Amino acid sequence: MIQYLLTPPDCLSQARSWDLPMAHMAFQLGPEGRLRQAALPEGKLGGLMLLGLPEEPAEGTDPRLGIRDILAACQARDFRGVVLDLEGPPTPYRASLIPALDEALARSRRGLFLPEPYANYSARAFLYLSSALSGGSLSRRLETAAEQYGADRLVLSLHRAREDFFLPATQGAGKPISQGELERRMAQLEPRVFFSQELCAHYFTYMSRETGAHFILFDDKTSLRKKREIAQKRGIQRFFWLYPEVAEYGAEVTA
Repeated sequence: MIQYLLTPPDCLSQARSWDLPMAHMAFQLGPEGRLRQAALPEGKLGGLMLLGLPEEPAEGTDPRLGIRDILAACQARDFRGVVLDLEGPPTPYRASLIPALDEALARSRRGLFLPEPYANYSARAFLYLSSALSGGSLSRRLETAAEQYGADRLVLSLHRAREDFFLPATQGAGKPISQGELERRMAQLEPRVFFSQELCAHYFTYMSRETGAHFILFDDKTSLRKKREIAQKRGIQRFFWLYPEVAEYGAEVTA
């Protein structure tokens, strides 16, 4: 089993005590297509580079500029791969960047990690998918993905879900709430909490005079570890943990 802590720079010193390789959330490609980096300690860090693409570079930007920067940073920092943090649909720039970056990383014996919707841009990249579901079966979801891509390519991102759904939940997505808000509602409502075997998450319902019936779905240490167990039964052996989401549990959550 291989586990990575997705770690912002300001959490680096605390996360080091967990003794797990990190994916460093300190990099992004700017609008000019060049690599930008938040403050990090000098020297080699190991683990992975987590790279955001918050803006689409100007039309005609050469992706090779960013790729050279990425490879130089990987060499200097001893990163063994790159996680692309991509939101939204593919764009012409991404369609050019991803295959070229994939090839360049493979030549340097490093891996590329892509979100599952970008699977068709690489036949060898690792594909990460979220453990948080609002419907269906997590076990079946992972089984289907393993059949389609191969379990050895999959990475389960153990995302700590906290969502508030209006009932009936026709949209398939709820409103994200903070841990503090979840705790306030539980203290106020004192609800009966259930566990969904299909979603592998805890939930409870409540009524609001203003907005009607609600359904709150949430994870804790127990459900996250159960999701990892389900994934392992499907042959998946790579996992992402977002350090700020699980820091309160301590390193034993990943044991």
